[in-house]
Amino acid sequence: MLRVSHAFNAQQYRRKAAMCESYAAHAQSVDDREQLLRMRDGCLARAEKEDWLGGLPPPPPAQALALRLPA
Repeated sequence: MLRVSHAFNAQQYRRKAAMCESYAAHAQSVDDREQLLRMRDGCLARAEKEDWLGGLPPPPPAQALALRLPA
């Protein structure tokens, strides 16, 4: 049975998401841009799933505020 590197797969999905975002920034129509952004979101969701399968905790939300540790 083949061993799957979930970290490698997650990295690949994140790379695909970055490409989709780049293409969406230069899309010529609204429909194309929306489709590329949906593809980006799907790739990011797959990357999070691969992280979960590999035992890593989920990343914090993009809009999360940092917590201050008591001194």
